[in-house]
Amino acid sequence: MADNNPKYTPIEWEMMADQQIETTLAIIKIQAANAKLMKAKFEALKAEGFTEQQALEIVKTRPLME
Repeated sequence: MADNNPKYTPIEWEMMADQQIETTLAIIKIQAANAKLMKAKFEALKAEGFTEQQALEIVKTRPLME
């Protein structure tokens, strides 16, 4: 029968925690880049003549990159 509750050493726990921190920091960087893309898309839509409300709706409902 498989052990569904594996035991980890303190070093393994520390390595998993370090990996989680690295992953979280990478996600934060990606989210910051995505926010810049959304803002640029919003501003570009307004520059092309869309109203602020129309641009906002497009940014909200369309994929970030098409």
